[in-house]
Amino acid sequence: MDDKKRGLDDLLSDLGIGENEAAPEVVPREEEGPIVAPAPPQEDPKSVLENFLVGLLLRLDPAYSVDVQQQENLFRVEVLGGDSGRVIGREGRTLQSLEFLTNVVMAKHFGPAYRVVLDAAGYRRRNEERIRRLAADAALQVEMSGQPVELPPMRPSERRIIHVLLKQHPKVTTTSVGEGEARHVVVMPRAEAESSPEEP
Repeated sequence: MDDKKRGLDDLLSDLGIGENEAAPEVVPREEEGPIVAPAPPQEDPKSVLENFLVGLLLRLDPAYSVDVQQQENLFRVEVLGGDSGRVIGREGRTLQSLEFLTNVVMAKHFGPAYRVVLDAAGYRRRNEERIRRLAADAALQVEMSGQPVELPPMRPSERRIIHVLLKQHPKVTTTSVGEGEARHVVVMPRAEAESSPEEP
């Protein structure tokens, strides 16, 4: 089958990347073998990132391009053009897998020095805004009623947004409960949970 006709999920699956894996914090062992050749010592991290993503996306559709912005050791990448839904995937899972894969490549080149955050058609930004509104509404409901509010199941990165946002709230606090895909945030009155540590 022509690679250009295959989905991004197929390409990621061929490379052994699952949907729910988190970005690496350490460099994989040398004997596992790098996905791409090691970068020369003078090679620019931004160039490595752009070359990898453009090369992968061009296998899917030549209409894709990337905009890379660097903030110290953080790279924010926006995927432009083409079918954004194909890159985002259901509930953002393909985008998450692509972000994981990109971080693997950067770790193999430069160790844990850099982190990459991917977005496509503003999906991540809109999702974060939605989660922030959800957290604010839950905090107000708890403050008014005095009763805990359970939020829908979320990925760790999404739960973290709520924990950070409400960490300094004077009236409410948060914790995560449940296991696996059912794990979710509970917003509760601060007085009831002073002894309960926040969990991601």
